[in-house]
Amino acid sequence: MNTQAIKIATLGPAGTFSELAAQRLARDKGITADIELVDNLNTVLNVVNSTTLGLVPIENLSEGFVSPVVDSLVAKPLRIIAETKLPVEFQVVANREEPEHLWAQFVAAGQCRQALQQLDLPIIHTSSNSEALIKLQNALSPAAALIPAHVPCPDDLHVIQPRAADIAHNETRFVLLSASQTTPRFDDKLPWKSSVLLVDDDDHPGLLVDSLSVFARRGINLTSIVSRPTGGKFGQYHFFIDFDGHIDQPHIKEAVEQLGKLNQVRWLGSYRAA
Repeated sequence: MNTQAIKIATLGPAGTFSELAAQRLARDKGITADIELVDNLNTVLNVVNSTTLGLVPIENLSEGFVSPVVDSLVAKPLRIIAETKLPVEFQVVANREEPEHLWAQFVAAGQCRQALQQLDLPIIHTSSNSEALIKLQNALSPAAALIPAHVPCPDDLHVIQPRAADIAHNETRFVLLSASQTTPRFDDKLPWKSSVLLVDDDDHPGLLVDSLSVFARRGINLTSIVSRPTGGKFGQYHFFIDFDGHIDQPHIKEAVEQLGKLNQVRWLGSYRAA
């Protein structure tokens, strides 16, 4: 077991799903992690350097990809070196029997639309799940908050909706980002994934089909593909692609090299699949 502490920045405050994911990743990899909690995703992405890694949510089972994270990978020379998945469940707690409004982090609210619609309360968005709970605890009027199910309900509150997520098996995928250009060594006994960005700089008819056929001809399984607008004009997109395999495998290396002949490719790394 590696006893040297590795610094990992992730979204705080204490008790967030991001902090739990960082703890899980460190435990699964047998490393000692010094977890630094920061106040927003942009800060996490900006503090990644030669001594600090960053753990960010990149995809949720019900809400899809986290757009700001995908967009940042276009602009920043970062690598994905690991991933982990975390079950995500929420509960609704209140300070009175008939709350008049509800605080909820905006992404969490998107994962619990059905439960929140049934409650039929005005929703006030917060920057974090912890902030929603703090707002409720400081409230003088009847109110409620959407908080993670793993957070114990404080004694001065009560649970009015114990399971609020739209999908019972909801989970979020987190990726560990590094400023280093190194890649974990290939081990054929482990499952591997790789990720690339196709940066739109020479769009023409058939480009996406030609790019995807690079994988199909080599029997490479794509696990996800998402488009993001370039911000230049309508119809121009970057593509984020995950696929099975490691860059040290000949067919993967060949596919990436062929992609480079068709597109501007931003290599994001090979890493052990969660």
